[in-house]
Amino acid sequence: MKIILFFLLIFLSSLSANEPLIHKKKVPLSIALPLLHSIDQHAIKVGSGPIHMYAFIDPLCPRSQDFIAMILESEKMRKRYSYHFFYYELKRFNTKNLIAMIYKEKNPIGLIEKIMIKHEKVIPSKVITKKVQTKINEISSVAKKLDIYKRPYLFVVKPTKGKN
Repeated sequence: MKIILFFLLIFLSSLSANEPLIHKKKVPLSIALPLLHSIDQHAIKVGSGPIHMYAFIDPLCPRSQDFIAMILESEKMRKRYSYHFFYYELKRFNTKNLIAMIYKEKNPIGLIEKIMIKHEKVIPSKVITKKVQTKINEISSVAKKLDIYKRPYLFVVKPTKGKN
């Protein structure tokens, strides 16, 4: 039920007066999946379920925050899905340095909870290491190829019969 309500919330919020209604076609999974796999080493992974959900999120996006809170607070969801989070900046939030801080962190989930669920202020460094910048660039390159235009932006991959 939470999942249905969440997706309804996303749909209704896309109808807001602040943003034009965008009628874009999602890239077919046959094209998207190889691209997602090419950056999977950069994903922050949560959950152990057989269904893989790839999500592009921004740490300051309210919809991304609701999505992360729902997942981190629900053991049932973490058992049903394996989440692959890619942090990708929404320009209006100016979160590049914050995203770099998340990718640099040894325990990114703790920092994600602090920023996205508890809404604690953190001051990110203005210096981004070359390794983290490479992650951000590779994720950004794939996001552009997939025409990612909102957050969270989700791809759901169900296991094929006979495979995990």
